[in-house]
Amino acid sequence: MKAEERTEIFETVKADFIRRGYTAEEKTISVLKANVMAFVTAGPVAVIFGIIYGALVPWKDIEFSLSASLWLLGAFAASVFVHEWLHGLGWGLFCRDRSSISYGVMWKMLTPYCSCSEPLRTGAYAFGGLMPFMVLGIGLFAVSLAVQSRFLLYISLINILSAGGDTTIALMLPKYKNAYIIDHPTQCGFVALTKNPKVHIDKI
Repeated sequence: MKAEERTEIFETVKADFIRRGYTAEEKTISVLKANVMAFVTAGPVAVIFGIIYGALVPWKDIEFSLSASLWLLGAFAASVFVHEWLHGLGWGLFCRDRSSISYGVMWKMLTPYCSCSEPLRTGAYAFGGLMPFMVLGIGLFAVSLAVQSRFLLYISLINILSAGGDTTIALMLPKYKNAYIIDHPTQCGFVALTKNPKVHIDKI
């Protein structure tokens, strides 16, 4: 689905909620801020996990080879696409129409994306938003401990940092726990749709 189509659906859904008495509040951040905040929100988790691994698994001399570096780079490149697929999987569990999930690449930034054009409850939106962090970050870290694999440790720590934008957005959500959330079609963030208690609202 093209950006124009996603934006048109987004504006239509938002306008319909507003017409029925909801208040729309946009919460977006720039890609630059998302990258900076990744180290603030996800960075400490990566550091703590690294310390835990070091405390539980004996460290040997660290050796870096060209082949190991290429394998690490390839695994990370693949995880970028898995990251977006996990967003879609998480959101799709709560969507009435799975076609509202779209994938693509923002060519100006060479960044894959996943977008959900269907409004979701806050918890459902947070679940899909944090799926990559939970699976590729926490999940792979647990596996790396179980099999004592530094390779999987590195991949998990990289993916934790890569999910920093998602964790930053997730920290914006508690304020809107009773809202509907629409994923922003072109920016990093969302629009929260909350009820105006003075207006009668029909169920969607």
